[in-house]
Amino acid sequence: MEHHVLNKRADRFGVLWATLGSLGVHALLFIVLSSTSLFYPQTGTAAKFDILWITPSSIPMTETAIPDQASASSTAAPPTAELAQGTPAAVPPEPAAVETGDALDEPPPEATDAAAMGVMVTRVAASLPKKSPPPPEKRAALIPKAKPEPEEDDGAEVEEADTPPQPDPAEEAGAREEAERKRLAALQAEQERQAEEEAKRHRKAAEKKEAERKLAEQKEAERKAAEALKVKAEQDKVAREKALLERRAVEKVRQEKLAAEREKVAAEKAEQERRAAEAKKAEGEIQVKRQAELQRRAAERARQERLIRERERVVAEKAEQERREAAAKAEQEQQEKLEVERERVAAEQARAEELARERAQLAAEKARQEREVAAENKRLAEQALREKRKAEQERKAAQRAEAQRLARERAEQEAERAEQRRQAAAEKKRLAEQALQEKHKAEQERKQAQRAEAQRVARERAEQEAERAEQRRQAAAEKKRLAEQALQEKRKAEQERKVAQRAEAQRLAHEREEREAQKSEQRRQAAAEKKRLAEEKARADKERKAAQRAEAESQARERARLAAEQAEQRRQASAEKKKLAEQAQQEKKRAEQERLAALKAQQEKLAQERAQVAAKNAELARLAAAEKKRLEQELQDRRKAEAERLAALRAQADQLARERLAAERAEQARRAVAAAASQLPSPVKPPEQARKETVGPKPSEKPPEEKGIVIPSMHGDLKLIVAGTGDVKVTVTFKEYPKSRRGRAMTRSESRREQKMSPVVVKTQEKTREAVIEKTGEGIYTFIAENEGKDPAPMKFTLKVFELNKGGKTKQLGAKTIAGKAVVARVLMPDGVLWEEDEAFTGSMQDSEGITKFNADTGLVWKEYSQ
Repeated sequence: MEHHVLNKRADRFGVLWATLGSLGVHALLFIVLSSTSLFYPQTGTAAKFDILWITPSSIPMTETAIPDQASASSTAAPPTAELAQGTPAAVPPEPAAVETGDALDEPPPEATDAAAMGVMVTRVAASLPKKSPPPPEKRAALIPKAKPEPEEDDGAEVEEADTPPQPDPAEEAGAREEAERKRLAALQAEQERQAEEEAKRHRKAAEKKEAERKLAEQKEAERKAAEALKVKAEQDKVAREKALLERRAVEKVRQEKLAAEREKVAAEKAEQERRAAEAKKAEGEIQVKRQAELQRRAAERARQERLIRERERVVAEKAEQERREAAAKAEQEQQEKLEVERERVAAEQARAEELARERAQLAAEKARQEREVAAENKRLAEQALREKRKAEQERKAAQRAEAQRLARERAEQEAERAEQRRQAAAEKKRLAEQALQEKHKAEQERKQAQRAEAQRVARERAEQEAERAEQRRQAAAEKKRLAEQALQEKRKAEQERKVAQRAEAQRLAHEREEREAQKSEQRRQAAAEKKRLAEEKARADKERKAAQRAEAESQARERARLAAEQAEQRRQASAEKKKLAEQAQQEKKRAEQERLAALKAQQEKLAQERAQVAAKNAELARLAAAEKKRLEQELQDRRKAEAERLAALRAQADQLARERLAAERAEQARRAVAAAASQLPSPVKPPEQARKETVGPKPSEKPPEEKGIVIPSMHGDLKLIVAGTGDVKVTVTFKEYPKSRRGRAMTRSESRREQKMSPVVVKTQEKTREAVIEKTGEGIYTFIAENEGKDPAPMKFTLKVFELNKGGKTKQLGAKTIAGKAVVARVLMPDGVLWEEDEAFTGSMQDSEGITKFNADTGLVWKEYSQ
C-alpha cells in the first residue's frame, strides 16, 4: 500500500511537470507566432498574424485590378474611366477561389520581394503613356467608393456619356493618375478599416484569451483542490488502513488469548470429566467387587447348606437302610419263629417304641439343625446387612469427601478463573490504553505529516503562483512591447507609404532585418526561457526527489516503528502464551499429582478392604472348618451311638428270640399234653392267618413316617415363583428411582444405569423354584427369564410382594412360553406397582423414544424406553 501511494504521488508530480512544460512550450509558440508578420501581396501590406485566431475575415478580400489590365481598360474604354471619376459603380467581386488560396498561402520571402518589385515596376510602367491596345475583356473589379462630385460634373458626365467625345491621351493620363490616386486613397481607407477590424479582433481575441486563461486558472485551482482532497483522502485511507491493521493485530492477540483460555477451560473440563470418570469407574469397580463378594458369600452359604443337606441325606439314607435291614431280619425271624408270637409281638412293640423314640430324637435333631441353620442364616444376613451398611456408610463418606474435594477444586478453579479474568481484563485494558496511545501518536504524526504536506503544497502553490504571475507579467510586457512595436511599425509604414513608394523595398528590407533581429531575439529569449524552465524543472525535480526521499524515509521509519511494535506485540503474545502454557502445565502436573494421590489413597483403601475381606474370608473359612469338624464329630458320635444301639437291639432281639423259642416249646408241650388229655380233635389255625394277625401295628398305632430333609422356604420383600419343567435361569436388574424424583420421567441415560442384582434362588420342589430379593430399595426391579435349553419351555410365574408383612400382595403373572430371553415382570418398589397393571395408572403416552405411564393422583411418571 505504501509503495502504491509513492507511485501515485510520483505519477502525479510527473503529470504536473509535464503539464507545466506543455504550457510553457505553447506560450513560447504563441509568442513566436504573435510576433511574426505576414505579407499580403493583394494589398501590399504586412500585418501581425496569430495562428490561434485566424479566420477567413482576417484575410483582406479587396481585389484590385492588375496594372496592365487597368491601363488597357482605361485606354480601351474611356467612358468607363470617366464614369469612375464621376460616380463609381460598386461592382460585386468575382469568386475569389484562386485569390483566396493565394491569400491563405504564405509566400516565401523571395516570392514576396519579387512580387513587391513587380508591383513597383508595374506602377512605374502604368504612369508612362502607352499605345491603345485592343479592347480587353471586361472583368469585375472592386472599386472603392469615391467622394461625390458636384452636380455639375455629374451632369457633364451624363452628357458626355450620352455623347462621348474623342479620347485625349493627356486627359487619359490625367484620368489614370486621378483614378490611381483615388484607388490609393480607397486602398488606404480600406487598410485603415481593416487595421481597425484587426485591432478589434485582437482585442476580442485578447479578451477571449484572458477569459480562457481565467477559466484555465479556475480549472487549475479546482484540479489542485481536487488533488489536495485526493491526497488527503489517500492519507486518511492510509491512516484508516493503519488503524485497521492495529485493530486487527489487537483483535488477533485477543483472539489468541481467548483461544488459549478456551483451550485451558476445555483442558480443565476434560480433566474434571476424566477425574469424574475415573472416580465413577473406581466406584463401579468397588461396587462390582462388593457384589462379587456378596455373590461369593451367598454361594458359600448355599454350598455349606448343600453340604449340610447332603450329610443329612446320607445319614437318613443310612438309617433307613439299617431300619430296612433290621425290619427284614425281624421279618425273617418272625417267619422262622411262628411259635413265639407273643414274645415277638412284645419285641416288636418294644422295637416300635424304640423307633418312635429314635424318630423323636431325629425330629429333635432336625429341629435343632434347622434352628442352627436359621440362626446361622440370620447371623450371616445380619453380618451382610452390617457389611452393607458399613459399605454404604463408607461409600457415602467417600462421596462426601469426593464432593468436598470437588467443591474445593471448583472453588480453587473459580478463584483461578476469576484471577485469570482479572488479569485478562487488566491486560486488555493495558493493551487498549497502549493502542489508544499509539493511535494518538499516529494521529499526531499524521497531522504533522499533513501539516508538513500542506505547507509544502502551499509553498509549491505560492511558487507556481509567483511563476504564473511572472509569466503573465512577462507576457503582458511582451504583448505591450509587441503592441507598441506594431503601432510604431504601423506609423512608420504609414509614413513610408505617404512619403514614397520607392522606399517600400528599403522598408521591406528593414522590416526583414527587424524580423530577423526579432526572431533572433525571440530565439534568444526562448533559449533563455527554456534554460530557465529547465533550471526550474531541475530544481523542482530535485525538490520533488528530496520530498520523495523524505517521504520514503518517514514511511520507512513508520514501517520500522510498526514492525518493532508488531515484534513487541508478538513477543508479548508469545510470552503470554508461554506463561499460559506453563500455568496449564503446572495445573496439569498438580491435577496429575492430585489424581495420583487420590488413586494411591483409593488403592490403599482397596488394599485395606481386600485385607478386611481376606480377614473375613479367613474367619469364615475358620468358622466353616470348625463347623465342619463339629459336624464330623457329631456324625461320628451319632454313628457310634447308633452302632451301640444296634448292638443292644441285636442282643435284646437274640434274647427275645431265645425266650420266644423257649415259650413256644413250652406251649407246644402244653398243647400236646392238653391234646392228649382231651383226645378230642380241635381245629388248628393256619400259620399264615396267625402270622397275619400278629404282623403289623395295632390299629391305634400311627403308620411310620417317611424319613428325609425338608428345605425351609425363603422369604423376602420380593419373590418370584417359577413353576415348570424347563431349564430357566432368572436374573434381576435394578434402576434407582427414588420417590423425590418420580414427578418427572427418567432420561435415557438414567434409564441405562441398571445394576445387576443377585437373587437367592431356591428349588423348593421338583418343578418349582423361587427367586428371592430379601431387601429392596426405591426403584424399578426387572425380572428376566432366560431359557438355557434347546426347546421352548412353558412356565408359570407368580410374584409375591412383602409376603411376611400384613399388607403383602400375591400377583399371578400367568403362564408364558420362554424360548430365549424375556422380561417377566417390571415392579416399582416399595409401592409394588407392576408395569402391566393399567389400573394403577390414569393415562399413558407413546412417542418415538418409548412409552410413558402416569398417575395424576399420586404424581407418578414412569417411562420405559424402547431398545
